[in-house]
Amino acid sequence: MKKHVISLERHNSAELEVVERLASTIGNEAFEREAQRLADLHTIDPHATIQSISLWHHPTLIGMSEGPFQILGRVCDQLVAREPMLLERPSYRCRNSHSTALPWTLWLDIVRYAREQFDPAALDAAFLAEKQRQGMSNRESFEALIAAKRDKK
Repeated sequence: MKKHVISLERHNSAELEVVERLASTIGNEAFEREAQRLADLHTIDPHATIQSISLWHHPTLIGMSEGPFQILGRVCDQLVAREPMLLERPSYRCRNSHSTALPWTLWLDIVRYAREQFDPAALDAAFLAEKQRQGMSNRESFEALIAAKRDKK
């Protein structure tokens, strides 16, 4: 059975965590630029599945922190301005200071973008390639990678 609205729950909390980490790492302004860019590229389908996003306001509930939540609320406003038919859906019509919504496919695009920014294997490969361009052997590059990871702890 197809879900029409997906909430932030335990089973998808990893998605929330990676988006939160991206926002805290690159800052709210850069996060907003990227979220708006992805929204601009998104084709709006008023009948598509919705990702419901709640503001975190209690430790026992799953929700997004204030900064990223406000940004995604503005992204939602932009989408509604582009496609007013979204307001026929209660999740878009009833958004407020504690709840917003995005098309699920746009949410997944944001999650995918965030995960790409934190791909440890790609970061390690780039580090090793840079060390080898600097003239280090494979072994020296690998030892430098291990040393760099130890220094971060």
